[in-house]
Amino acid sequence: MSLGLLVPAFLAGLLAIGVPIWLHMRHSDKNKPYRFPSLMFLERLPIRTTHRRRLVDLPLLALRALVLALLTLAFARPFFTRDVTAQMAQRPRAVVILLDRSASMGHREVWPAAIDSAEKIIAGLGPADRVALVLFDEEAEIAQSFTFDASAARAALASAKPGQRGTRYAAALRAARQVLIAAPDAMHEVLVVTDVQRTGVAGLAGLDLPAGLTLRAVPVGARDRANTAVTGVEARRVATDGRTSVAAQARIVARELPSPRRVRATLALNGRPSGSREITLQGSGDQTVAFDAVPLPAGRVTGTVTLEADALTVDDVFHFTIPDEDALRVLLITPDDLRSDETLFFESALAIGKAPTVRVDRRARGPLDAAALNGVALAVLWDVPPASGNALQNWVRGGGGLVIAAGPRLAARTVSSPLIPATISGTADRRSDLGGSFGELSVEHPLFATFRDSRASLGVARFQTYPRLEPAAGTDVIARFDDGLPAVIERRDGAGRVVMLAVPLDNGLGNFPLQPSYLPLLRRLVLHTSGHESSPLWRLTGESWNPQAIVRVPVVSSPSGEILRPEADSAGTAVALTESGVYSLYEARVAGEPAAVVAVNPPPGESDLTPVDPRELLLGVRMSEEAVDAAHARAAPKELEGQQGIWRIVLALVILTLVAETLLATRGWRGVAGHITVARSERSD
Repeated sequence: MSLGLLVPAFLAGLLAIGVPIWLHMRHSDKNKPYRFPSLMFLERLPIRTTHRRRLVDLPLLALRALVLALLTLAFARPFFTRDVTAQMAQRPRAVVILLDRSASMGHREVWPAAIDSAEKIIAGLGPADRVALVLFDEEAEIAQSFTFDASAARAALASAKPGQRGTRYAAALRAARQVLIAAPDAMHEVLVVTDVQRTGVAGLAGLDLPAGLTLRAVPVGARDRANTAVTGVEARRVATDGRTSVAAQARIVARELPSPRRVRATLALNGRPSGSREITLQGSGDQTVAFDAVPLPAGRVTGTVTLEADALTVDDVFHFTIPDEDALRVLLITPDDLRSDETLFFESALAIGKAPTVRVDRRARGPLDAAALNGVALAVLWDVPPASGNALQNWVRGGGGLVIAAGPRLAARTVSSPLIPATISGTADRRSDLGGSFGELSVEHPLFATFRDSRASLGVARFQTYPRLEPAAGTDVIARFDDGLPAVIERRDGAGRVVMLAVPLDNGLGNFPLQPSYLPLLRRLVLHTSGHESSPLWRLTGESWNPQAIVRVPVVSSPSGEILRPEADSAGTAVALTESGVYSLYEARVAGEPAAVVAVNPPPGESDLTPVDPRELLLGVRMSEEAVDAAHARAAPKELEGQQGIWRIVLALVILTLVAETLLATRGWRGVAGHITVARSERSD
């Protein structure tokens, strides 16, 4: 316990103690004789005089100095504070065990060591200590809140098992900070039982933890960190002799092998072995293993590449899917007076590339019905107005994509349609100033995201003439020309979207088709407007998947056989991918062929068993008083002083000291003056 002062500046008043001391030291009797004429002619009279004694009473002086010291202390507003360290040392412990359950903890040496370490921590608790268990990977789960019952903590520990996700220490520490709020009267300790993987320290910078918190890592990493893993697969369809085959190759990584290792990699499609290769791995590095092309099985295809098992088995199997032929149909509606080469660049650009392949069907302007739009992902109106009737509008609202490429034909006529997101008021002629160019762009928009780091590549295109667009209400201008006129306008219409272009897409009105940016921009235009999303060969655990984009009532079967029925919320019907394997999607119930499948694998970083210095768990973490919870927050000095009111006690002592000083100064010999009697004598003759 220590003494604090609310207004320590008043301690300057202690200098006043020197005043009585100075007066005391300055006072002295003056006995200097003075010469005087003869007193023989004066009558001697007896008088009574009082002799002033010299002040040498040190106890009285001490009382008066004490009054001044106490008065100064009262004005300084004293209060007592307890030493936080000593106070915490007297408290029972509140221990939070953070148990790493990421994929790398599944090593055959690591997980038993982790369980053993956690059990030793529980066994070392005192009768007044409490313990909580938090399991974490990329997220944290409170398996057991604070309890005094060690058997309950052991039961929660016994049910824990390693998962297949990545490592994030920041999520674990945030959960520990939340758990500790329930133990305000205890000394806080957080023990992280982990293999201390480097990939897990991301996100620790800027994390606030309470000051005084004891944080310690309990490393349980394997002594033998040799490991081999399959970290990726490439698979593609190959057409040979009228048949479609699958050509697959896998990337295999070796880390810290003490000697060359001969392993066999096996390819399986739909659960059937479809090829194998033997390779020799040297020390640390990666190799690519190519398998022979095999006939493509009928229906949806899932595959695995498997290595011979080692100490960490979770990365010895890699899952992937081969999606159905990824094709996207585009309906191109052209005017009657179309030039023969007017759409040449447009169609040629869309024919280049795969995933997806784009098939363009050209159709002359005319009425459209639902049958004509069946199977179409995107409709392109090439300088023509929308067809009359509601078929096209209903199709867009149902999820279709519509691109309106405005040109001189639309600019020369008055068009009124609810599908057109802008009105056209003439044409901008830029031939006199070498043509216009792109000006302001929304580079964060999906249409231009590809050019975020190469924006200048769009600026070299020149446009001689283009329509003047006036956006309608509720539309977004995502690109403008250098003169400020809209170049690209977008509007959502129901579940679909409409994009209107004033940018000439042929080489008759500009040189855009001759620029390198033409092809990637057109492909992004088709993919974004149609809402097409390519199916990846695999995903990683920790990601989410939205099955409602495929079926209306999704039912998902996980790799472990659990049936998931995701409910819609603000984020949609996302399914968290927590297991390695294949997730199957069904409509309403698990029956028949799945509507879609997703292959999931652990993050590749979990295969690297190299640990980091445990002190890196605190690298970038702020241990601040502001982060202390209500239990450990120190009260403000003003609050402590107001609660204790010691100054009132000090003032009472001042009054008592003044009374004592008065009594001491007026009693006994201190209050009696010395009397000198001068005797009267007769004057002699």
